[in-house]
Amino acid sequence: MKMDWTGSRAWISPGANLMLRHALPNSVTILALCFGLTALIFAAEFNFTAAIACVLVAALLDACDGRVARATGTASRFGAELDSLSDVICFGAVPAFILYQWGLHAFGLGGWIACLSVAAACALRLARFNVMVDLPGRPSWTGHFFTGVPAPAGAFLALLPVYVASGGAMTQEQAALLALFAAPITAGLMVSSWPTFSAKTVGRKALKLLFLPSLVGLVVLAFGLMMEPWLTLTLAAALYLLMLPLSKWRYAVHDRRNGLT
Repeated sequence: MKMDWTGSRAWISPGANLMLRHALPNSVTILALCFGLTALIFAAEFNFTAAIACVLVAALLDACDGRVARATGTASRFGAELDSLSDVICFGAVPAFILYQWGLHAFGLGGWIACLSVAAACALRLARFNVMVDLPGRPSWTGHFFTGVPAPAGAFLALLPVYVASGGAMTQEQAALLALFAAPITAGLMVSSWPTFSAKTVGRKALKLLFLPSLVGLVVLAFGLMMEPWLTLTLAAALYLLMLPLSKWRYAVHDRRNGLT
């Protein structure tokens, strides 16, 4: 017997369909927030491997929600604000708590201030990002760059001493001392005006050119995380730091060629 689905389609109104489309990217954002909050539970139980894994998953989901919104044509101010609130928790408060539980509590007030610098810088960075989005007259090429280190990358860099210690390259005490100074430096990078690469405005032509190298890179990263997770995370953080001078140079080239006005 052939079934007629015409009547069932009539139950889904255009308004309901639009609501479902809007719910999709926001659901991804909420899922990222849930992973971030779960990282707090693991950190409280001193399970730092699981806590960092949750932060990394939250960062992956954070990279997806905006792309889902743009692909479905449902980008909205509500989604942007929700994303920023989630980022403050996942990449500001959560890494700060992980660092304090992991080793910075040994430095008392100094360690707590170092942790607070990461959380506060993340909030300031996201507030500035939200304001800059509304600024008129900015050249289109500036969309290829973030102002300062983005929140997920900042959280990733702030946790670098944990990767180093967990991989055995440093003792816990040495890595904690490194984190005491590295956390405020990372916070400074987040609130700085240093231009960093952004993939949000990559065009279709560039995506086609970068597809194969990106695929190879993801395969290598996945293999590295399975075989040597701490070494892979350390090398990835080092590679990102090495890219900062390159992004500064590329921004200067664009500025000389096109200018900001």
